[in-house]
Amino acid sequence: MTSASLGKPALLGVFAHPDDEQFGTAGALLNCLEQGVAIHLLLATRGEAGEISDPILATPETLGTVREQEMREVCHLLGFESPVFLDHPDGKLADVEPEKLIREVASEIRRIRPQVVLTFDANGAYGHPDHIAIHCATVAAFDAAADPRFAPDLGPPHQAAKLYATAYPRSLLASLNEALVTSGFPALDFGSVQTIRPDAIGTEDARVTTVVPVEHFFDRRSTSLATHRTQYGPHHPFRVMPDETMRALSTSDVFVRLRPLPAPGAALPDEDDLWAGLPRPQMPTTHRA
Repeated sequence: MTSASLGKPALLGVFAHPDDEQFGTAGALLNCLEQGVAIHLLLATRGEAGEISDPILATPETLGTVREQEMREVCHLLGFESPVFLDHPDGKLADVEPEKLIREVASEIRRIRPQVVLTFDANGAYGHPDHIAIHCATVAAFDAAADPRFAPDLGPPHQAAKLYATAYPRSLLASLNEALVTSGFPALDFGSVQTIRPDAIGTEDARVTTVVPVEHFFDRRSTSLATHRTQYGPHHPFRVMPDETMRALSTSDVFVRLRPLPAPGAALPDEDDLWAGLPRPQMPTTHRA
């Protein structure tokens, strides 16, 4: 955390791997950044079990170090705070003692003191065990960080105002698969890390609470995606498909608000901003000579 960000309104995104911030999230984070919010990312692993798009970029032994550097470059490029890594092995988060993971996330919440926390939904998008583990830990840590009885050695309690889950509406996933096939690529295939049925992948459209318009961030997002070079080389479908197709699929970032829950019988929130309902940050005043 830089001295410039101390005391600044903050959002904390808690993810499993470098590049998890890209999908359905980066535009909404940029939207908050432009309002004067400091954006922090906490990554549970360094992604050392990921793909290597070009052997000149990394080896299996160096991939974690390379992906950490890619993540740092992305944060610098987008104007986010430097990311924090928890050092857990990629693909093994489900084996980490839950209390340990909860404590680590709660520690960051108390250190950063964000107003908004963001993580995966309960199904990990497509059943990825790492995504599910970090979802469970973050939801528990959101509440634990506010409880003065929990781990007082981690510092004063902090109650964040809102908790969100990234959402991948099934209608959007259907459109993405159609675009992939039309462009000559196979439909999405999550391989061995998909642990749920195909019809359970993504988010029921009716659960969506928050739709953030982000089309104007498309170019910045595309550049930051390409910075994750080991995962998204120049021949990756997301970089090869026509810009107009990708733009059409990237008009908004979508979320489910997990905290606060709506009152019993009340309608779901209808928000267009992760910061909706919170005091607007005061932007620095520019003084002219």
